[in-house]
Amino acid sequence: MSNDPFADLARNQRLRGRWSRLRHTMLRPLRPDRIRPRREGPPNLLLMGIDTLRADHVGCYGSPAPTTPCLDRLAGGGTVFCDVTAPAPWTLPSFASALTGRMPGLHGAYLGADVRNMDQQPPRRLAPDVVTLAGHLRRCGYRTAAFYSNQFFAFGLAETFDHHAYHNLAAADLAAVARDWIRRHADRPFFCFVLFNDPHEPTTPRLEDLQPFLSAARARGSAATDEQIARLARWGEPPLPHLGKDRDDPGLQAALDLKLAIYAATVHEVDRAVGGLQDQLAAWDLAERTLVSVFSDHGEEFREHAAEARRWAHDPRGLAGVGHGHTQFQELLHVPWVSWGPGVPVARREKRPASLCDLAPTLAHWLGVDPLPLDGTAPDAAAIGTGLPLYGKSQAEPADAGAEPRLILAEALAYGPDLVALRRDNLKLVAHRDGRPLGLYDLQADPGEKVDLQQDHPDELAALLAALARWRDSGLGATGDQGGDWQDLDNTVRQRLRDLGYSD
Repeated sequence: MSNDPFADLARNQRLRGRWSRLRHTMLRPLRPDRIRPRREGPPNLLLMGIDTLRADHVGCYGSPAPTTPCLDRLAGGGTVFCDVTAPAPWTLPSFASALTGRMPGLHGAYLGADVRNMDQQPPRRLAPDVVTLAGHLRRCGYRTAAFYSNQFFAFGLAETFDHHAYHNLAAADLAAVARDWIRRHADRPFFCFVLFNDPHEPTTPRLEDLQPFLSAARARGSAATDEQIARLARWGEPPLPHLGKDRDDPGLQAALDLKLAIYAATVHEVDRAVGGLQDQLAAWDLAERTLVSVFSDHGEEFREHAAEARRWAHDPRGLAGVGHGHTQFQELLHVPWVSWGPGVPVARREKRPASLCDLAPTLAHWLGVDPLPLDGTAPDAAAIGTGLPLYGKSQAEPADAGAEPRLILAEALAYGPDLVALRRDNLKLVAHRDGRPLGLYDLQADPGEKVDLQQDHPDELAALLAALARWRDSGLGATGDQGGDWQDLDNTVRQRLRDLGYSD
């Protein structure tokens, strides 16, 4: 393939990338290096979030596709958390939980109403009194900065960093912005957060990343022109079928295969940026003094549960089986989390279930700073309301070794009624918050969540429903009225979110 099908769609973003690189090159003589790799004090922290990355599209999580060679290599020198649940299936509440250690109902950054529809209503911002990892580390003497390409990060999270900036840039260019900041601030402990948005729609990977995955899809029989492929930057439009609407179109599977190839290419694009940042740390002699952690906020559905979506008919957009924010199945909730660097156990694969709420408390432990404050929860609800430090700062074994299996919760949909997921070990319940069950699944025997076990395991179902009732009755869940209106937001904010397909 000689032409880039996404060249027109991504033209403005790529022009911004060129201007960003030129600007940093011109300013570099005026902004000197401040790199002190052998300074005293705690390690640095480089935290990278990858929006919309499914765990099963990462090599060290079992993907057979060559999507993440850099991350797979780096994971071998650190710890892979194999079974991590996102606290919510979309960006704002999940990132907020990762960086505060609290479930959405405790940090406030989520969408309210009995039936949610983010196309018509904006979410709440992060509660101003909630302590974030950035605020906590700043009090511990860290410089902090966040560079993000999803505007929802600025609904209260970005503002807790000393410096923060939105950049609608591809992964390589956003990494270059973060790299320049690190170069100028590495004379004392720093916390740099980078949010890559490339796997999120619209997916417009560069030709060099797209070529091998698209060639493989075409070898399997998928044929489309460059113009048609460009329409799969979202979910398709005529003459291609729409993957979330056309249930019987004969070209549906071929279009889905192409969409998956495009998605894989965006993952590979981010992976190269992750590897480049790590290589730069090594070149600056900062790698041994920098804890690096990579995670995702949620996954993406590619029609795995389209039949359930049609049967439940709860998505107010009229879509079925695509995107995120609309269900509590594993393709949205199972996310990667990989860490390496000072204090992190090497070559470890932790297989016990964890929550993304554990990320901030665990990183604080590894850095050797004071624990992240997580007070303010009711005692009987705290077990599923806040995260846990999974490792002590110098321990090779989990801090909660020998404990009873924990309950892990996901809540706060962006589209549809108030559905939650609650799991203990391998059993997972999907239900309405009011206690009406939709499905009970054994994730070990049935990772695709196709076999409903409600009739076969009544005692386990009753126990999970009782736990859900305790959480609901605690009043700490993500419920409440819908809040404001999109028209109340700044026009710039609305346009940035509209570019990602969030608002009408």
